[in-house]
Amino acid sequence: MSAITEAIYDLLAGDPTLAGLLTAYGGEPAVFTTDPVPGDATLPYVITAGDVAQAPSDTKTTRGRTVTRDVRCYTGATGSAAAVEEIAERVRELLHRQTLTISGFECIVADCSGPTAADAQDAYGRIVTVTMTIEEV
Repeated sequence: MSAITEAIYDLLAGDPTLAGLLTAYGGEPAVFTTDPVPGDATLPYVITAGDVAQAPSDTKTTRGRTVTRDVRCYTGATGSAAAVEEIAERVRELLHRQTLTISGFECIVADCSGPTAADAQDAYGRIVTVTMTIEEV
């Protein structure tokens, strides 16, 4: 697992409020860093699997990156999107305007956009997109 993935996973899985909104998988909150999720996983869960984009953010004296990552939140299609919206808003609250602890990097700032809808026939989904500016240390 990359340092960026590990930092996001640790933050999300370590939050008791978010954990209370998700099912458990393997004794831990259902926060997955692989896609697709394991076949025996049950909703609701969160997926943060890989970056959407990375761009250099170097200066004359530093090496950095701007990393964009989607955090996808899913619940069962029950007739109300309230549960998935609550999960997505909690994810946004945990990541927006925060400085994550990322091994080997200093996180300057993380900004979130969304949540945006990503519903399917059998599941409700919301995507929170986090953009982090990080510098190597």
